[in-house]
Amino acid sequence: MRKMALFAAAVLILSTISPAQKAGPKVFISVDMEGIWGVVHGSQTSSEGSDYNQARKWMADDVNAVVAGLFDAGASEVVVNDSHGSMRNIVADALDPRASLISGAPKPLSMMQGIDESFDACVFVGYHARAGTAMAVLDHTISGSVVRSIRLNGEETPELGLNAAIAGYFKVPVIMLSGDTETCAQAKSILGEKLVTVAVKEAQGRYAAKNLPLDEARKRLRDGAREALQKRGQIEALRLSPPFKFQLEVNTSGQAELPSLIYLVERKGPRTLEFYADDYLTGFKLLRAVIALAGISYN
Repeated sequence: MRKMALFAAAVLILSTISPAQKAGPKVFISVDMEGIWGVVHGSQTSSEGSDYNQARKWMADDVNAVVAGLFDAGASEVVVNDSHGSMRNIVADALDPRASLISGAPKPLSMMQGIDESFDACVFVGYHARAGTAMAVLDHTISGSVVRSIRLNGEETPELGLNAAIAGYFKVPVIMLSGDTETCAQAKSILGEKLVTVAVKEAQGRYAAKNLPLDEARKRLRDGAREALQKRGQIEALRLSPPFKFQLEVNTSGQAELPSLIYLVERKGPRTLEFYADDYLTGFKLLRAVIALAGISYN
């Protein structure tokens, strides 16, 4: 009888614990490559470059330091989305085995594929500054060969802002970002001072940077991830209100011709395209399609 009573009491206690109490936070990581420690040139970020394989290792190492910090802080699940170029940069068995990996492209939400309402927090690793930023490593916005600027509701917005708005659509706060010093500054200006940022390098130009000592960089990434997850309740998601006005300025007038054939898209100038959306995800997907169409070149 005593054993039965103890068993019944244990069942009662477990039944009063909510799912959120049973498991720690679930975290989504979007990882780009230009803001990774050691990366300073396009030859390191392209599969055709001689330094690419080494940079892939650095990419995995930066992510692994963040993953370790998140699990230090009690995360129960971490999902990593490879978000650069072909989106199959991280060698799968180089990633911390506790994390899941989303790899390959194209993906409907691109750099944010896999995020939904089930996540408690989002982290951006290895991000870069918007196109046209001085003293930032490999600055661009989505496609350097096509995009001169993107404005969302009138504000010029880097990838980190566009992607944070996707996280916000699902009510998920971005709690941490890593990259160079200028990217970290842009992130705080958009997402607020409570955002945890880790600058792993300081740009000395578009193709040069002063990198932190390796061990120090990885320590800061791990410590930053731990701190960010512990204070996630203080950081609000980026929640934007409709309607959404997207303005894309391309690099050449020719790049604006094909996208302007889409009935939703209006050509406002030789290089400027504009459209509206009531749903942010719908607008974001159209933006990606317009950029892809603009990238088709006729020689």
